[in-house]
Amino acid sequence: MGHDMAQRYSLESAIQQQLARIGTCSLEELAVLLPGYSWAQVFSAVDRLTREGTIALKHPAPFRYLLSLAPQRSAGASA
Repeated sequence: MGHDMAQRYSLESAIQQQLARIGTCSLEELAVLLPGYSWAQVFSAVDRLTREGTIALKHPAPFRYLLSLAPQRSAGASA
């Protein structure tokens, strides 16, 4: 179980690094940039990161989704 958890965090880190480098891309483009992982693994990680607010998901056209890093929220912004 520890190996699976480490692989999950490694993939999530790789996704964040790719998005920081390229800005915005589609899920398919992201999967191509991460050849060590299956499309399903990338999709699952993107789903987790989107739900926690780390990644922003835009839907500019039918059947087209674009991913980018979500804007950073400062800790004092809600005060």
